[in-house]
Amino acid sequence: MPPRSTRPKKVVAVAPDADNATPPRPVVTNGLTAPAHLTVHRVRSSYTQVAEQLRDLITRGDLLPGQRLPSEPAMAPLFGVSRTTIREALRILVTDGLVETKRGVHGGTFVVDVDASRVEGLLHGALDLLAMTNRVGPDDFVDAWHAIEAPAAALAATRATPADVEQLFHLCEPAVDDLSRPDVVVKNASFHSTVLHASRNLLLEAMGRPVAAVARARFSQTNPDREFLTMIVDEHRQIAQAIANADPDEARRATVNHIEGLRTFYSAQASEAVRRTG
Repeated sequence: MPPRSTRPKKVVAVAPDADNATPPRPVVTNGLTAPAHLTVHRVRSSYTQVAEQLRDLITRGDLLPGQRLPSEPAMAPLFGVSRTTIREALRILVTDGLVETKRGVHGGTFVVDVDASRVEGLLHGALDLLAMTNRVGPDDFVDAWHAIEAPAAALAATRATPADVEQLFHLCEPAVDDLSRPDVVVKNASFHSTVLHASRNLLLEAMGRPVAAVARARFSQTNPDREFLTMIVDEHRQIAQAIANADPDEARRATVNHIEGLRTFYSAQASEAVRRTG
């Protein structure tokens, strides 16, 4: 009998059978196989990466408002890319409203002084695009409107000036019978903008007006009767009175009641539109 081998036996680890689960299959891309457990990020275009680095420098405060950026020939070797890549990156930042280009002897690319109106404009444009894709519905906008304007009304009750209160009451007059439907829509928009402004909170104002504007755009496509328009004006008066009384709880409650009433109306209009097209 041959002598027994003294070599240690090779031990093979066997993974436990987890409900007979099939192990993940390798990812195949362009004919190349990558291990399934690897998490990778696709390499983005060079101009996108340059734009993101410049955006970070601006948002961190390394590049200040009004500061002139280095020229394209100066930045190209700094980033290790071509001047064309720098130019494309700057176009992205111009579109985002972070920099602006000025011509002339003292021209160049400058970091903009971002104010609330600029932020509001960018947000409004983005929300309009979202609304057109139908990826967000009326309820989404009403939810956001509710979340922003109700606390803004409560703040307005403690911060509004006499001029703010006078303007709010002015926007509730005259009676609906003396107004055309477009006039009611315009005054409705002005009323909500005044409430946001009276909160003295730039963030609530910059976020609230675009959200409310998109919701109102949906409202302008509906056909409310005079009774409904009268109810809107009456609810505006309740909000204005709560703010005039410096009662934040009542201002919040009246605003929530008003916006939720609009939600009911929007939902009914949407159901009716589906019924007609169906």
